[in-house]
Amino acid sequence: MAETTAVPDVGTLMPDFSLINPSGVRTNLHAVRAKATTVVYFLRASTCPACLKHARALAELAEADELGGAEVVLVAPGDVDEARRLADRVASSAVSAWASGTAHGTVGMGSFLAVQHSGTFLVSDDGTIRYRRTATLPTRSFDRDELLGALARVR
Repeated sequence: MAETTAVPDVGTLMPDFSLINPSGVRTNLHAVRAKATTVVYFLRASTCPACLKHARALAELAEADELGGAEVVLVAPGDVDEARRLADRVASSAVSAWASGTAHGTVGMGSFLAVQHSGTFLVSDDGTIRYRRTATLPTRSFDRDELLGALARVR
């Protein structure tokens, strides 16, 4: 995992990187987003209890149509097995589960001092980051009310 803390700024374009889904299909974030407003949540791992809690909360918001139609993309570091575990642990048709290999560092979600970072990004349909919340501690990488407020401002 790349050691980085360089998180892209709000107002800049979301970096692109490779992804793999639970079926082994490889693509990239820009193709997955398909020019739609998207919430991208980077988990520390598919086994992180706090990250899974946040991922399930995002699934519930999407299922209840509280995200205004925004797509939800969950990304764990690792390979196809990690993507499968994530999809199994957050079983919802309202989200898509992916693994990024070692590309978490592309958006500053690498490991620093042996701690994997996690975070939430709101990306508008043109690829611009409109909101971000990242943290070393996964309990601080998602805030429901902040995200909903950011979505309201994007619409």
